[in-house]
Amino acid sequence: MAILSGEAIVLGARPYSNTSLIVTLLTKDQGKVRLVAKGVRSAKSRVGVGLEPASESHIEWSRRSSSDLGTMRKCETTRVYQKLWKDYEAMRTASRLLKTLDVVLGVGEGEAAHYLLLKYSLESLEKGVGTASMEGIFLLMLLKAMGLGPGLDYCAACEKKPGNEAARFDIATGELRCARCPEPIAREMRLRAGAIAAMREVLRLTPDKCYSIRFAAPLGSEIIGCAEAFLQFHGGKTLPKRAGRTPVSR
Repeated sequence: MAILSGEAIVLGARPYSNTSLIVTLLTKDQGKVRLVAKGVRSAKSRVGVGLEPASESHIEWSRRSSSDLGTMRKCETTRVYQKLWKDYEAMRTASRLLKTLDVVLGVGEGEAAHYLLLKYSLESLEKGVGTASMEGIFLLMLLKAMGLGPGLDYCAACEKKPGNEAARFDIATGELRCARCPEPIAREMRLRAGAIAAMREVLRLTPDKCYSIRFAAPLGSEIIGCAEAFLQFHGGKTLPKRAGRTPVSR
């Protein structure tokens, strides 16, 4: 039986028994883990408070090599984002970020880049960065961390140089096509020039600078819809539902 420890962010938790929880966490060095936290629902337990979604902790846990479910041994809460949970829109966005990583990553999957992206994104929401900007930035940076960063030089078919006009984004290839290019696309989304420019800037950033770009809500919605569609197409996962999700053209 291995005994491990490290920094972690709580992605979610659900009841396991009258007194215990199954907690899903993203650790900095061991990827996503799922642990039984025994006795934390008891009135005498002080640990359960620190296992709320998005809280940061230093944890110690044990795990058998034959099982994906480990057992929490110790949990010391190091940070709770109190301001974030007082803002309804920020809270909803944070919840989607947590659920997205839980869906995309399997147990044992995930690297320090995923952990740091989540940490810096939560810090940005805590500081009041716009939710549409932050969710779009998070999704694009997640694609980049997964090696799926889209190519945004167009046109991929006729080699037209980037301009100030709208373009078509090919969900299958992650490439842009100019609006007038006759090349057919089976699965596409329309992107305005402003959205393309913003996406290019985001993909140049490191996670610790995720707060440094802001864009208007309409562009944010367009970027989120594009990144979600691309991630779902290539990751084969259904992401958490979001009100006002941009439909994918077929």
